[in-house]
Amino acid sequence: MKLHHTGFIVADIDQYEKNMLFEEKVNDVIDPVQNGRLTLYRNFGDSYIELIQPLNDQAFTYNFLQKSGNNFHHFCYEIGSEEELKAVVAKNKLILVKGPIQAILFDNRPVYFYYSRNRQVVEFLL
Repeated sequence: MKLHHTGFIVADIDQYEKNMLFEEKVNDVIDPVQNGRLTLYRNFGDSYIELIQPLNDQAFTYNFLQKSGNNFHHFCYEIGSEEELKAVVAKNKLILVKGPIQAILFDNRPVYFYYSRNRQVVEFLL
């Protein structure tokens, strides 16, 4: 398991991008499942930054944006197998929020969203 990306919810990706540090833009998609625009940036090193812009009030992240504004949202860990995921979930007593969801931003690989005991969203990418 390794850190894949850090996710931020923002009101306007184009505006936010103007003032952030990143190596290069990797992908930019409209995700109809999440009702959002998602953009992935290569960070300096071996991880990424994901910006998520809710497109309407049906987006998973809409309420978070309304409450918190442009802000950090989650860490995503790339994990090797469902068995490894089950072990991490059990050990950390994570609560499933959504998943599996086919992530268009990551070539339709499945992602799972969990809630930790620290009330933090944690995403896993298989």
